[in-house]
Amino acid sequence: MNKTTSSMLEMDCGAGGPLGTTHPNYLDLRPLRVMILSQKWKGGIDMKRRLFLLPLTFLSLLTFSMISPCRATVVTFDDIPKNTGTASFLQNDYQGLVWSNFGIVNAVLYTSLHGVSGTYYGMVSASNVAFNALGTPAEIDSAGTNFNFLSAYLTGAWNSNLNIEVQGFNGGNLLYSTTVVASATSPTPFTFNYQNIDRLYFNSFGGQDAGFSGGGENFEMDNFTFEFVPEPSTFLLTGAGVLTLCAFRKRRRA
Repeated sequence: MNKTTSSMLEMDCGAGGPLGTTHPNYLDLRPLRVMILSQKWKGGIDMKRRLFLLPLTFLSLLTFSMISPCRATVVTFDDIPKNTGTASFLQNDYQGLVWSNFGIVNAVLYTSLHGVSGTYYGMVSASNVAFNALGTPAEIDSAGTNFNFLSAYLTGAWNSNLNIEVQGFNGGNLLYSTTVVASATSPTPFTFNYQNIDRLYFNSFGGQDAGFSGGGENFEMDNFTFEFVPEPSTFLLTGAGVLTLCAFRKRRRA
């Protein structure tokens, strides 16, 4: 995989998923426009109905223009200045999320001080990686808008075949739970696709000593991919407009 120094990459979402490039197939309103402008639709549309339909059509078109394609964000952690090999905690508002017990370290400089470990092998984009401090559970929360957790690269810092349990919650309810097994010598991409959650919980355990100059049940994480869930009000407005148009067309045909 080509490395990048960008801290955040945005990719179009469509039918192909977060890495696809196909845009949503929006409702085609051209037939309705033809009917409005044509006088051949059952003898034409009188002025009163036309005054009703035109604003409604305009409202629907405006609503569709307000809906932007979903955007997946790839967090590489490389926008955080790290000029030493020492670790620090991630700020709670980083990328609009709340990070609990997640540290950040420059993998290249850390390796020059402490030798090769999963910290170096877990680096996908140079040169920062995130990790769970002290090998204990870590969380990612959203204080406002819910989010979709799509994927991440995970690596065992000291243990090979490290077990990493990843749980997704919404309002305190457990919606997803997956345990993956990470290598200590290569970053492994894992796809989760946890939808509409407000909390992620990571717990690492087990595995075998990989023979590095340290120990613990830490995992390294890079290229964390997520997207915020759009507010539902826009979609409700769009749905109401479309349903009204459909109902009016059915009534005219009756």
